[in-house]
Amino acid sequence: MRYFIYISYLGKGYSGWQIQKNGYTVQQVIEEALGKLLSRTITISGSSRTDKGVHATQQVAHFDSITPIDPVHLTYRLNSVLPSDISITAIRPVVEAAHARFDACHRRYAYTIITHKDPFYRDRAVWLRRTPPLGLLNQIAALFSVQADFEFFSKTTDATRGFICNIEEAAWVAIDDKIVFYIQANRFLRGMVRTIVGTILKVATGKMDSATVAELIQKKPNTRPILTLMPAHGLTLVEVGYPPSLFVQQNVS
Repeated sequence: MRYFIYISYLGKGYSGWQIQKNGYTVQQVIEEALGKLLSRTITISGSSRTDKGVHATQQVAHFDSITPIDPVHLTYRLNSVLPSDISITAIRPVVEAAHARFDACHRRYAYTIITHKDPFYRDRAVWLRRTPPLGLLNQIAALFSVQADFEFFSKTTDATRGFICNIEEAAWVAIDDKIVFYIQANRFLRGMVRTIVGTILKVATGKMDSATVAELIQKKPNTRPILTLMPAHGLTLVEVGYPPSLFVQQNVS
C-alpha cells in the first residue's frame, strides 16, 4: 500500500532534502527512521527538492508498505525517534499510483524578511535594515503572476522538465514586524523563488528597472543577467496540494 507522509523541518542542520553522497539530508534521516521502525529498507520520494538551509512546514513524500500500517501510531513512533528539528504531521493512505512529486497540483513557498534583529528568527528569516514600501513590492511582484519560461530565474542545471511554470500567486504580506513573500505555482525550478525575491528587491531599490524584468520573463534576451540569489534560510515550503481523489480511507484493526 502507498502512503503520503507529511513532514515539517528546519533546514539549518541539513544539506537539503534529497539524499546525496556527501551530505546529511532530511530524506536520509526519515528513511533511516522508517526502516528501523518497519524492519525493512524504505525509500521515500519527495514532492520538492529543498536546498541546503531551506525549511518546510509541509513537505510531502510517498512510500510503500507491503502490509497495512496504522498512520496515527506510526506518526507517533516516528516523532519519538526523529531529531527535534524534524516532525511528521500526518501519514495518509493514497491510491497505488499516487506520486508525491508528479501528482502535486501546486506548491506554495514563503520567504520571510524581518525589519529588526530578532534572535528567534535568525535561522528562519533574513534581516534587512530597510525594506521598500509594501505597495511597491506588490506592484513588482505582479509581473511574475504569469505562465512563462523562467529559465533566467533558475539555476542553469535544472532542465529536467523544461522551464515553463504557471505562477498563480505572487504577493507580499505584512505580518507584525515581518514582511512575507508568498508564491504559489504548479512547479518551481531550482533557486527560482530566492532569485525572484532578490529580483523584486533589486527593482524596488532602483538597481534594476521593471522593463528589464518583463523582458527576462517574456522575451528571453541573449545575454543572461546577473541576478541576486537570496539566502536559503529565509525560504520555507509551506504547502503542497493534491487532488482529493488520490486519498483513500483505511480501516486499521
